[in-house]
Amino acid sequence: MVAAATALLTEGGLEAVTHQTVATRAGVGRATVYRHWPSLLDLRLAALEAGMPPLPPVPEELRAASGNDPRAELIYRLNVLAERWDDESSGAVLAAVLGGSRHDEGMRRLRESLLNRIADALRPAVTTAVERGQLRPDVTPETFAMATAGPLFFERFFVGNHLGRDTVNAVVDAALRGWS
Repeated sequence: MVAAATALLTEGGLEAVTHQTVATRAGVGRATVYRHWPSLLDLRLAALEAGMPPLPPVPEELRAASGNDPRAELIYRLNVLAERWDDESSGAVLAAVLGGSRHDEGMRRLRESLLNRIADALRPAVTTAVERGQLRPDVTPETFAMATAGPLFFERFFVGNHLGRDTVNAVVDAALRGWS
């Protein structure tokens, strides 16, 4: 049912996610959907949360190959984020969360959760870079996320360009240089 709700969200936006449309798409009765998500907001939040999975851990072979260089981990994490933002379904989920967060507390919590996930994913590499003197001591994962995810978001959603590895590398290197 969650997969059906997320697919409907991707195809038609938040308004397309109703108890009836999810039931039809999932091949279950409407009462079954209501039993799991009594309110429409709960159903829509479930679809949105499913569309924003956490970032995967950095592969150990990448850490070993880079000599535990924080830049490699930052680039890996932001490339995963960029690939997700290039996926049309992620863009639809992100647009729904950002649009709804102005008026709805549940959406605001989802937006904050997304921001925290990005900062938390960057936290180990930023901390290591600060400890090694590659970044100033006042740089936090949150500020580094704004300096890197922000330009990527702008490039993808305002300019409309797909995010390639060269773009991610350039953004990470600019942030590292700016705060070295």
